[in-house]
Amino acid sequence: MHARPIPHPASRTSAVRLGVGVAALILAAVTAQAQPAPAPNAAQAPGTYKNVQILKEMSPAQLHDTMVFFTAISGGNCQGCHVRGADGELAFEKDDNDHKTTARTMIGMVRAINTQHFKGEERVTCATCHQGRREPSPLPPLAMAMTPDQLAAQPQQGRGGAGGPGAGGPPGAGAPPTGGPPAAGQPPAAGRAQGPGGQAGPGGGRGPQRPAETVDQVLDKYIQALGGRDALAKVTTRVRRGTVTNRANQTSNVIVEDTASGLIRTTIDGAPAQSTRAFDGKAAWGQNGPRLRDFEGVEATNISLAADLALPMSLKDTYSALAVQAYGRIAGHQVISMQGRRTGGVSEQLMFDRESGLLARRIIRLKTPMGELPVQIDYADYRAVDGIQTPFEVRITDWESVSALKFSEVAFNQAVDPARFARPAAPPAR
Repeated sequence: MHARPIPHPASRTSAVRLGVGVAALILAAVTAQAQPAPAPNAAQAPGTYKNVQILKEMSPAQLHDTMVFFTAISGGNCQGCHVRGADGELAFEKDDNDHKTTARTMIGMVRAINTQHFKGEERVTCATCHQGRREPSPLPPLAMAMTPDQLAAQPQQGRGGAGGPGAGGPPGAGAPPTGGPPAAGQPPAAGRAQGPGGQAGPGGGRGPQRPAETVDQVLDKYIQALGGRDALAKVTTRVRRGTVTNRANQTSNVIVEDTASGLIRTTIDGAPAQSTRAFDGKAAWGQNGPRLRDFEGVEATNISLAADLALPMSLKDTYSALAVQAYGRIAGHQVISMQGRRTGGVSEQLMFDRESGLLARRIIRLKTPMGELPVQIDYADYRAVDGIQTPFEVRITDWESVSALKFSEVAFNQAVDPARFARPAAPPAR
C-alpha cells in the first residue's frame, strides 16, 4: 500500500473536527458505547495488541482489515492517528495523537446510529460521510454534465414535469447530482439513474427492463465468445507484457504472469526500484527494492482476485447464489449484470456485454468488520490470441490505487517457473 500522508492540522480544534474516519487507524480505540465487548482472550485483538479500548471483540485479523478500511475512508495512513516511538516505529498503543481519540468517539457514534436507528444492521459506516476525505464536506457535490448513457436512462416525465422538480428548469434539472464516470464499486452510469445496473425501460419512465436470460445462458455465451470450452481447457499459463499507469499518471513497464491454478505475479519496472506483488495460492507478498512485505486480510484477497485466467471455466464453482440481476450500460454498450458471492465475505457483480457476451467489468466488495471496500476491474480491447479472446486493456481501481494496464504482448502456455510466485527469502540483516 502507498497511503497518502496526512498533514497535521494547525490546531486542536481542527484535529477534533477532523472527525475521523481518519482517526480511524486506531489499533486502540474507545470505550464501547453501543456494544459491550466480551472478555478478551488470546484470539481477540487485546490478546495481541496493547491498549485496545473498543473493537475488543475483533480478532487480530479483523482488526487489521478494519484499519485498512479506515485508511481507505479517510484518504490517509497509519500516521493519521498513531505516533512513532523513540525507535522510529509506530507505537500503536500510545494515545498521544488527538485524531486517535476522536476516532474512538466516531466509532462509538457510528455504532450507536446503527443500533438506535437500524436495528443493529450495518447501514451507516465511516464512509457514509468521509468518502475518502479527511474532513467530511457539509455540501453536496456540484452538478456535472450528464453522460449520454445517463440521459438515455432518464424518465421522460419527472415528478415535477419534464425536466424534474420545478418545470421549466434548465436541461438536466432533477438529474442525479453527479454525472461523471462511476467511481470504483458503483454500478454503471445508467444504473445509478434507475437503481443498481438498471436501465430505462421502453417508453422512458416505465421502469427497468427485467433480464430474460438465465445464468447458464449468460455463462455459455461468455465461454463461446472467448473461444469455447475446448480451447480454454488447454490454457495453463498466461504471460502479459506492456505498460501500467498509476493514479499519479506515471507509466512503467509491467509483466503479469498468472496460472490456471490461481497464482499471479505482477512485476513493475518503476523508479526508483522494481516492485512486485504476488499470490502463491495461499499467501500474498510484495517487494519494493530490497523491502519485503507480507499481505494479509483484504489486501491479500485483493491481490489474489486479479488472478482471473481460470475464471471463465470456474464461475459456477467459484460463486454461490449466482443470479442474473439487471441490464445496464458501460461506455455506451448494453450490459447484463450477474451477482454472486465468494467465500470470505466477498461479493461480486459481473457485467457482460450483451452483444459480444464478453466480460466488461467486475465490481468486487470486500467485507471488513466496519464496512465494505470496493474494487473495480474493467476489461477492454479484446483480441484473439491462439484462438482465445483476451483483453489487452485492464483497469484495476481499488480504495487506494489505480492501475491502467495496456498490454502489447500476450502469450498462453509459456513455461513459468513456480518459484516465480514464491516469496523470496528476506535479505540478511546488515
